[in-house]
Amino acid sequence: MRFSLPSVLVMAGLAMAASSPALADNLIVNGGFETGDFTGWSGPTGSYTFVSDPGSTQVGVNSGNYAAVFGSVGSLAGISQTFSDVAGQLYTLSYFYASDGETPNEFQTLIDSVVVSDIQNDPAHDYQSYSFNFIGTGSDTVTFNGRNDPAYLGLDDVSVSTAATPEPSSLALLGTGVLSAVGAIRRRMLAA
Repeated sequence: MRFSLPSVLVMAGLAMAASSPALADNLIVNGGFETGDFTGWSGPTGSYTFVSDPGSTQVGVNSGNYAAVFGSVGSLAGISQTFSDVAGQLYTLSYFYASDGETPNEFQTLIDSVVVSDIQNDPAHDYQSYSFNFIGTGSDTVTFNGRNDPAYLGLDDVSVSTAATPEPSSLALLGTGVLSAVGAIRRRMLAA
């Protein structure tokens, strides 16, 4: 079977498109807290954990009108959400977090009771993006715990999505095969 250079390039493009990440819908309910409360979340545990009012000056918002605010004194207080997913699938938890810089403060992120981030005495910063990959078990839980004795920490735009990311070795093998095919076709065209 003979292939022309353009047809090989089209096939390579289709193969790469098929192997590129495909994001699923967000598995988190009310990840932006835009209901104005903790609908979809368990908690809050402890005190001084609430959803900010629009225009609040505690820590502001990353997007929309609301954000979760953590200001527990003396110990961590938090929220969690359990969601269904596909066992064995790779997922990404992402969110935006802000600190007003007042200390002592602490902000923890847990996936299925495993601490994946524990930020302590964080200096002041606007909302910054954080993300962590994990393998789904069929039912997983994300938990956020915060403490800021004199003031507040902010959380906004929480999401869990899946990405069908190919192995790097698979992409390298695909690229090598495409380059070999292009080279062979070019040599045949030059020889003809």
